[in-house]
Amino acid sequence: MRTWALSAGLSLVVGCSAVEVDPYVVPVDQLSETQRKRVEHILEDVAAVVPLEAAEVKSRLEIYDFLLDEMPFTGGIVRELGRGKWEIARVPGDPSAFTVVDPRSYNLRFDLIRKEPRRRFYLTKGIFHMGILPPLEGSTLIVMRMEPAGPVIKTDAVVYVRVETSFYAGLAKGLRGVVEDKVRDRSSMFIRSARWVAEEAASRPDWLVEQVDGSLEVDQAVLAEFRKRFLPQ
Repeated sequence: MRTWALSAGLSLVVGCSAVEVDPYVVPVDQLSETQRKRVEHILEDVAAVVPLEAAEVKSRLEIYDFLLDEMPFTGGIVRELGRGKWEIARVPGDPSAFTVVDPRSYNLRFDLIRKEPRRRFYLTKGIFHMGILPPLEGSTLIVMRMEPAGPVIKTDAVVYVRVETSFYAGLAKGLRGVVEDKVRDRSSMFIRSARWVAEEAASRPDWLVEQVDGSLEVDQAVLAEFRKRFLPQ
């Protein structure tokens, strides 16, 4: 099987210690031709490698998977309960893709290109707002891991960033740090809010359903499916 061994050469590109091959290996032979080209486009010119903080989510894997599969639903709960302002929407005609918009932070399209029992691979493309600096247009490959460990799910992720904006091309060390910090900050805020939804859904699903029942922010058909699957009968 041909794979991209992500430790091979990335330390030379980004000037940091090598990324461990296992488990951050992208099985490109199991992707479509289009997906493979997009992955290779990112990995052939990586400007930054951004590991996201590891966390323990006090939830169950089936709940976490449901919320990841239904990101517009998850985002609606976050907005309704005041935990964030992200607008998340399905891409018409493509059930594996969604957009995430925060006018102050980013405007990204996410494509789920591979789903495994313990890993997910996303490609994103869009714009990160950089404060006083010009907006950064780029593409990323995100590898997420989820491992049940008793009453929690151990999660972590790494983001590989390709910069498309000419201003940021050939990033100097200092500017690379700014890019890494922005990607980490924007991604971590969203992940922390999603983690909160997963934990509330596991600990008090009846309360969560009551809070968003009838909300215009939340897809009520998906809420009905959540209720059927996760509320005690």
